[in-house]
Amino acid sequence: MSELLIRGGTVVTADRMEPADVLLRDGLIAEVGEGLDTEGKILDARGHWVMPGGIDTHTHLAHPIGRLGITTADDFYTGTVAGACGGVTTILDFGLQGRGESLSDARDRRLAEITDDAVIDYGFHMIVTDVRDEVLAEMPELIANGFPSFKVYMTYSDKKVDDCDLLRLLETAGKHRGLLYLHCENDCAVTHLIERHAARGETGPAYHASSRPPAVEAEATNRAIMLAELSGASICIAHVTSIDAAAHVANARVRGLPVVAETCPQYLVLDESVYDHAGGIEVAKFVCSPPMRGAEHVTRLWEALAEGSIQQVASDHAPFRYEGQKTSSPDDFTRIPNGLPGIETRLPLLFTAGVTTGRISPQRFVALTATGPAQIFGLAPHKGSLDVGSDADVIVVDPEREVEVDADMLHSDVDYTPYQGMRMRGFPTWTISRGEVIAELGEPSVERGRGRLAIRTAIDAEALP
Repeated sequence: MSELLIRGGTVVTADRMEPADVLLRDGLIAEVGEGLDTEGKILDARGHWVMPGGIDTHTHLAHPIGRLGITTADDFYTGTVAGACGGVTTILDFGLQGRGESLSDARDRRLAEITDDAVIDYGFHMIVTDVRDEVLAEMPELIANGFPSFKVYMTYSDKKVDDCDLLRLLETAGKHRGLLYLHCENDCAVTHLIERHAARGETGPAYHASSRPPAVEAEATNRAIMLAELSGASICIAHVTSIDAAAHVANARVRGLPVVAETCPQYLVLDESVYDHAGGIEVAKFVCSPPMRGAEHVTRLWEALAEGSIQQVASDHAPFRYEGQKTSSPDDFTRIPNGLPGIETRLPLLFTAGVTTGRISPQRFVALTATGPAQIFGLAPHKGSLDVGSDADVIVVDPEREVEVDADMLHSDVDYTPYQGMRMRGFPTWTISRGEVIAELGEPSVERGRGRLAIRTAIDAEALP
């Protein structure tokens, strides 16, 4: 029997904040209360907040970008080490179905790529790119066996699913308690705007943002919600960035539809000023889809987080090196790989810009980073809480400790951070996964491959946050 006692801290969950000790035994939460004792190891958590470990349900590790012939810079070792140092104890990544491939083969191939490397627990969404009758027939078994969520892209030529096939996927998922996780942008409009920029000779990285304005996200979000309503399926809208897209989600929820949404830290702390043309090739660091928006959109996203119409904050960690990857096509923004590194800074960014400013409460922070993601993607009750019997995934944070972020201190295999020089609170003193301390003050102490496939269940639409 192994025990670890976290003594003297303030327990923060999605619904309470109170002084308490937390006893971990054999990888599970054993007791929560005051005056606990143990013959095992004790962590002195006085002055600290004790919270469920972060769950990041949107990461792209060892992810191939076929049209560019490159792969994201982090593999499942460097990426999960970075996550651990930033307070993440579980990730959900992606398994990409190739054209002509079965979903089960794509799943097995992805499992083989992860198992020997991940240091924290993991799962993944299946990215469906080739919708055929036999693929639809596979979905019930995948849902029943711990893979209940399916990523669908409404844009990107090599991954895009059209509306007819999207409706078929929605109907199948809805019938068998699966969930579709949707990247919503109007592909026709994006293609048209890219071609218009090219015709004008506007091809530098700063034009990426204007090729994907808020309207293309809002239209596709509304269309996805309408199709989901027709099918009765549960959906999660990925990386909401704009006022109108957020409004479509909020309105759907008011009407009682099983629609949830996420946003990402970059859309909460950065804005469209990062695409200033004077930035030259440096702007490539901020090329991601959807792009950052104007300040009015940032304000509305914070309001949506506080009021509950957006239910999770994920990183969309898509790490590419600046030198050699981001800079490989300085005169063609369509060939700059889309994405930002962020798995290690997600929790500190939200803590700093949200909790310390009073925009969100500590309890809401936990709901957005742990409890909500677990409820949305079938990880509850094992993950996302400090309930007795849950996995002992815990972070212990000194809310007053401040760190100045520098790329050299982070653990992703990238050569820059979009948040260089920012001062952040919320980096954990200790990150604990299944009762084991795996990082202390930003230093990992963890065995490669110790992560496990997380238990996931079919989606209960009534239990969505």
